[in-house]
Amino acid sequence: MEYRISQVDLYIGESEKSLVGTSIDSRWLTEGPHSKNFQARLAELTGARHVFFAPNGTLALFLAALALEPDNGDEIVIPTFTFYGSATASLYAGFKPVFIDVDPETFNARPEAFEAAIGPRTKAFMPVHVYGQACDMEGIMEVARRKGIQVIEDAAQALTVKLNGKQAGTFGDIGVFSLFSDKVITTGEGGILVTNVDEIADRIRLLRNQGRPNSGTFIHPSLGMNFRITDLQAAIGVAQMEKLPKILEDRAKKWRLYSEGLSGVGDIRLMKVLKGSEIVPFRFPIVTADRENLSKTLEHAGIQTRGFFYPMHLQPKLRGPQAQSLPVAERLSAQGVCLPVHVHVTDAQVADIIGVIRRHFGA
Repeated sequence: MEYRISQVDLYIGESEKSLVGTSIDSRWLTEGPHSKNFQARLAELTGARHVFFAPNGTLALFLAALALEPDNGDEIVIPTFTFYGSATASLYAGFKPVFIDVDPETFNARPEAFEAAIGPRTKAFMPVHVYGQACDMEGIMEVARRKGIQVIEDAAQALTVKLNGKQAGTFGDIGVFSLFSDKVITTGEGGILVTNVDEIADRIRLLRNQGRPNSGTFIHPSLGMNFRITDLQAAIGVAQMEKLPKILEDRAKKWRLYSEGLSGVGDIRLMKVLKGSEIVPFRFPIVTADRENLSKTLEHAGIQTRGFFYPMHLQPKLRGPQAQSLPVAERLSAQGVCLPVHVHVTDAQVADIIGVIRRHFGA
């Protein structure tokens, strides 16, 4: 089906083509000058001491989990309301995922849920910043430090989002961001890892480059694999960074327009933003018991919708031997609808989407 308003669209053009062309002209396609430039800009943006790339966000999470060196049976606590890669990356790295429920208003897991899930083999937490806002990292880090637990922040959807002035992804031991096509900036595929812990940075440096600190040598002091990106991707990233102020301004406006236009309509419930957190919407999420019918109405009007995450504890390959009930995430999954916020959605189209929804509910 062709949609007149799509869920995702790319904000790319001549500037990206031009910088990719310089990589081709220089005959430098592997990590090189554009990668160093992009890396430096991300370090400035996030305030992180160490910045690394990975081929995509899931592999960045896998690399982060490997860097914590889990032993067989070590557990990592993860919100069940997240993308599949949060769990599978941890599992493949050697962790046993333990799933927890989320807050019904912010859709993020609370510090007390992490603390309640701690067991004798808990080695790590993986809080997830959902839909472009920060979770309560200050509270989560208080629990983690008190209990001697390491933290990987899944900030895939939260690049540029700050909590009380500090970039999401820089509270824990390692933070991970995604550069997939639907993120605030994109390189098509791609992931970012950040850390302020020198020892962890040293491990990541070896793990991502075949177990050696620098390319060109055949002595490998550590085990490792190839998690590098190309300078073609980094060139796109550099061009995207120039567009970032406009993207942020545009998404803030769309958040405001949707929030004002849908407030009090039918039984629609909007995501509440945690006090102190900025919001850089990844989508505009709404919750309604009439999700199925509303989605059909929007799709019939040529507006592409997307549902919410299907909970990890219900995934066929992640279910435990005993059935687990995490009702908030289950309800969100059953009732959630995402509306588009990309830069090519005009103000008039946002008004159109709001109008379709209001008419559906007779508002």
